[in-house]
Amino acid sequence: MSNGKPLFFCLMLGATLLSWNALAQDSTQIAPQVTLSGYTDVYYATFSDESPTEALQPYTTVSPRSDHFGLNVAQLSVNYQAERVRGTVTLHYGDIAQATWSETFSMVQEANMGIMLFEDWWLDAGFFATHIGTESFLPKNNLLSSTAVATFNEPFFQSGARVSYEGSEDFSAQFHVVSGYNFFLDVNDAKSVGVLLSYHLSEEWALTYTNLLGRESLDDVTPSQLRFYHNLYLNGSLGDKLQLIIGGDLGTQTNSQLDNSDATALMYNALGTIRYQFTSAWSVTARGEIFSDPEGFISGTLPTEAGREEGLQLTGLTLGAEYRPTDYSYVRIEGRSLVTDNSLVLFDQGANDVRYEWMVTTGFYFDHIIR
Repeated sequence: MSNGKPLFFCLMLGATLLSWNALAQDSTQIAPQVTLSGYTDVYYATFSDESPTEALQPYTTVSPRSDHFGLNVAQLSVNYQAERVRGTVTLHYGDIAQATWSETFSMVQEANMGIMLFEDWWLDAGFFATHIGTESFLPKNNLLSSTAVATFNEPFFQSGARVSYEGSEDFSAQFHVVSGYNFFLDVNDAKSVGVLLSYHLSEEWALTYTNLLGRESLDDVTPSQLRFYHNLYLNGSLGDKLQLIIGGDLGTQTNSQLDNSDATALMYNALGTIRYQFTSAWSVTARGEIFSDPEGFISGTLPTEAGREEGLQLTGLTLGAEYRPTDYSYVRIEGRSLVTDNSLVLFDQGANDVRYEWMVTTGFYFDHIIR
């Protein structure tokens, strides 16, 4: 971290606390609540390919440096919640942010405020983490620390506004207008729209659907390229021991096929994650994944052995074990193999069609109500 970044971090956090404390003192309604949250995750990882030691490995967002002890994330968040006003500021630093986040706002994970429109309906605006995806980009929110290749290619962040309905324990809905697919500052004059719909099928199971629709091509590109991205996932438990997450994405983009620029390109991915909980502290987890973007409009294109450009297509298998000394901390060890079409020159090694990776991650997080 450069000399200016810690000072910026502290000033931003202090200013946020002072401003929200002033808001709290002025409130004459239900007493506002201010919550301070923190999270850190450190790792050691090694990869079988021969990329430079300090380079960020492709197709991974967590523990991305080989043969390194590293910092995945260090973040602080302040949340203000009153009867009719709310807001969040989250600042983060580490390899996850470097591998995934906006270069312009690399330390700002979230910065938004909201007002209650009427009972159970809120309008929020600012910078947000994405609403798209079966997995989170943060290890603490997932059953495994490593994330699927699908997660690597989904948006991580967005700027804009959302209207959300929060009046039911079983159903929630969000309606988004954002700058675009993984943008804080957009690259064109179009805006994208999307939804999040989540329904609890039972006490154990929930089904969530998200999407994003918008023009992703530059303003001077013709014909324009319209992207429609869908994500659907089911998560729940089978008894006291088993947890299961099944999800997948389907995306289309007009005028984007490699061999026919007037035709619509199609991509898809799927993943399944299952955890067996031996005790409250010990568990094992397995994940299978498949990713197919033959036209490369999401993942980009890669050279083949024949010199042709093609999009990313691969499968993966991850196995991991977790120990939780407390409810808010963990130690995980994981191994993963990624296998791609052997015609793609994908990994920097003799056998370009496979990569093995191993990582140990340990993390701690807290939420503390300070007012």
